Amino acid sequence: MLGAAACGGGARGVGLGLRSDQFVVPADVFQVRWRQHLTEEPLIEYKPQEFASAVSDGRRVYVGSSGGSLYAFDVRDGNIVWRAPTRGGIAGQPLVVPELRTIFVGTQDGALHAIDLTNGKQHWTYDVRGPIDSQPAWADGLLFFTTGENRIYALDARTGVWRWQYERESPEGFTVRGVSSPLVHDRRVYTGFSDGTLACLQAGTGEVVWTRALAGEATRFLDVDATPVIDRGVLYASAHPTGVYALDPKTGATRWRFDVEGAGTVRPVGGLVFFAAAKAGLHALDREGRLVWRQALADAGELSAPLVVDGHLVVSAANGGAYIADAATGRLEQFLFTGHGATGAPATDGRQIYVLSNGGYFYALALKRPAPSFIAGAL
Repeated sequence: MLGAAACGGGARGVGLGLRSDQFVVPADVFQVRWRQHLTEEPLIEYKPQEFASAVSDGRRVYVGSSGGSLYAFDVRDGNIVWRAPTRGGIAGQPLVVPELRTIFVGTQDGALHAIDLTNGKQHWTYDVRGPIDSQPAWADGLLFFTTGENRIYALDARTGVWRWQYERESPEGFTVRGVSSPLVHDRRVYTGFSDGTLACLQAGTGEVVWTRALAGEATRFLDVDATPVIDRGVLYASAHPTGVYALDPKTGATRWRFDVEGAGTVRPVGGLVFFAAAKAGLHALDREGRLVWRQALADAGELSAPLVVDGHLVVSAANGGAYIADAATGRLEQFLFTGHGATGAPATDGRQIYVLSNGGYFYALALKRPAPSFIAGAL
């Protein structure tokens, strides 16, 4: 079922397929431009989940799924340009490198694929132990990626030849689902690990520059699974038990911390810092770490990292679909009901928003207007 609904204070979404007396006129923020069905719903799976996120180069949009294929779609009409089979399912976000005419994507069976952007043919594949559910990073001819085995690898991006790897000991017991993607900045690589450590490494050699334990006194679920972000000279990172950190990227020293459980990847835009937390909902902080607003999103379930586009904040919710809020105020504007919800983070090329639902439907949403706060320059 496809639905787009306005949101009131309770953030209820009403689907287009329900009774007419239940219909709520959608806010004029976005409309579904096209959708494609990537996977069939498993009959024995009560709550299917698709963890993959899309990436676009403006002409095509690329996305994988648990079905074990990477797709390239025309952004205008959703027609399939090519389909590249992979041995395992895809649960991360691909990386497009136009200079190499290559798209890189990892799979849950531990394979990193280098695929031709033009026709979907394989250039090379590199196999490791553990799933590759993170987005790779590329800089200075090297490709960096992390695995569920608490390792980060560096390969020659053209050939797939191993250059170096760094690993941390995995903690005993359960960890939180997910893994940090590497961030490359100023010839350094930053990434988090499930033992609660954030590491800064030399990009060329893998030599350790510094490490920081961010989990505090926690004894379980220590994970630093959020992808680090550097903006305006500040390194932002999140640890599941202790919250959001603003750090010095050169030394790892703490500038401030916002205490909340389950914080995900941070999105700094303008004067605000956005993130979602597992139970506490969407947050906006100022650049000093003070809370500006919070949107609880009760019963929405697991929340993705938020996306900020034209003054709107877009987040996927595992129990419902995709929410759109005003980024300056947190006011809910619209809701995309997808049936089984959406777990993978939304993506954008600046013109459209892309969301993969847990039922295997891939949506392209066209933005119809920027938020008033964006027009007024509030962000």
